[in-house]
Amino acid sequence: MAGPENSTRLRFGGFVVDLATGELFSHGVRVSLQDKPFQILALLLRRPKQLVSRSEIIRTVWPGLFIEGDLCLNVAIRRLRSALQDDTAHPHFVETVGSHGYRFIAAVHGTPAPEPASASRDRPRLAVFPLKSLMEPQADSLPLSMTEQVITQLRRIDPPFVIITPEFTTERSPKGKSTMTLCHRVSADYVLVGAIWGSGGQARVTVRLLNCHTQACVWAESYTMPADTLFAGQEEISCKIAGSVVQSLPFPLRPSQVQLVFPTAHENYLQGSHLLSRLTEAAIERSVPLFQDAVRECPQFAMAWAALASAHCVQARMGIVPSRKAFPEIKYCAERAAEIEDLPETRTALAYYHLFYEHDWNAAETALVRALALDPGCPPALGAYAQLLAAVGKHEDAVAMMRRACDLVPFSAYTAIMLGWTLYFAGNQEAALSQLKHAMELDASLWVGHVVTGMVFERMGRTDEAVTEFGIAVEHSDNSSLTRAHLAYGLASRGDKAGAGEILDSLLALRRKRYFSPYWIAVIHIALNNRLEALKWLETAKTEHCSWLVFVHQDPKFAVLRSDARFQRLMEGGREASSA
Repeated sequence: MAGPENSTRLRFGGFVVDLATGELFSHGVRVSLQDKPFQILALLLRRPKQLVSRSEIIRTVWPGLFIEGDLCLNVAIRRLRSALQDDTAHPHFVETVGSHGYRFIAAVHGTPAPEPASASRDRPRLAVFPLKSLMEPQADSLPLSMTEQVITQLRRIDPPFVIITPEFTTERSPKGKSTMTLCHRVSADYVLVGAIWGSGGQARVTVRLLNCHTQACVWAESYTMPADTLFAGQEEISCKIAGSVVQSLPFPLRPSQVQLVFPTAHENYLQGSHLLSRLTEAAIERSVPLFQDAVRECPQFAMAWAALASAHCVQARMGIVPSRKAFPEIKYCAERAAEIEDLPETRTALAYYHLFYEHDWNAAETALVRALALDPGCPPALGAYAQLLAAVGKHEDAVAMMRRACDLVPFSAYTAIMLGWTLYFAGNQEAALSQLKHAMELDASLWVGHVVTGMVFERMGRTDEAVTEFGIAVEHSDNSSLTRAHLAYGLASRGDKAGAGEILDSLLALRRKRYFSPYWIAVIHIALNNRLEALKWLETAKTEHCSWLVFVHQDPKFAVLRSDARFQRLMEGGREASSA
């Protein structure tokens, strides 16, 4: 067998590295790994068991870079460890040798070329790049709208593609990179590219489907129509593009039969989805009527029904709408969507209903299994499954589920944050902090990341840093009640009872005006060491069916109450569910 010094295909653990093509495989499935981390891996693999200094790595991988070399190396090492699912504290592959450098500690062997996994052949990864605009500046919104229309149609293919959407293909990619380089970064098998341009009152949409492995054009087409009818006709063109993709690829796929979505309904859906992704109270409240308008105009718009269910769920999870009001709406919207089309998003919404409202673990899991059967690469379904697993104490499985989601959408900050959250629940705070730092590199504006980072710091006893993170979360969330509750918790943990009490009083006053979840009031009382008050508010939370109660037996914040007989009696039903 060839040794690592003279082989271009190397094996370690369950991984295979092809140095010639720059690819990393895990059990035959390609793993997304950026260029710089891959170069570091290749350097370490060529010298297994040997220390490779930080300065040598920087000179080799970033020649001519001096000032920011250490920072770049730290980021690249974190991404390499993430791809290998390696733990900094207990590494299996890449060992940190003090401040000197790194050593590859696993056995490295030469190996023949890996066979593609059957799942990869059955579930092609299709990257969709945003259509380019070659029209007048006032028509700049049209390419974005039509790109979203194409994605919507492609997602309606049975069984669906693993769709890699524009925010992961281009938004965070380095400038000047070729299309194929970007496709390699997200492990795409095929890529759909195109442009819209106009001349003499006519508009033309041109699209091409490219094979990322052979770099050949699989299919190309051009569609022409009067420019003033292009917006209204984009749905028809998108359907034709999706149908042609199905016919052009060697997979047994077929488009589902659904009614066309009116342009204004689709526009409301897009705007609502954008607002929902911001996760602020005001933005979410604005998203709901947009989704409602979309389904009112087009009752057969299944994706809009699923999005409306998701918006109601987020409101309940943020504690700003009572569960008794939100979850029946979630069930209604999800069932309406399911009557039209069986979507993974719909099954995920139903899973949330069963998990957070009914506490029916088996029904929730059944819905998620169906969602992942429809689309194994659906990040929301993977994230929901990870939460269910965390709620019942299966933390290793929850972490593995979120790592899988991160592999599918490597540039999604929210998915990276959720991996940090599952590591927090698993009690692996060092790994959680490392993961959350990576998530913040992707997008530091998401308040959820700062909340989870604050939770991790609090568990580590670094309360000053926890309070800082909670404060940033308050700012980024537009002063939301949920982030203020976390800030109060952090202040109380630090010993600032006056500051925590002031926020608590404001939340109690808010609750007299509109709804706010009693669960988070209980959390503040725990940090203030007011156990009787915490139990009282938990009893109220149970009466109100608060969604977060499913985590009460696993959340580290409630560890101080678990030996209390009153807590055990109060949460008896939840305990039975969580041990099922």
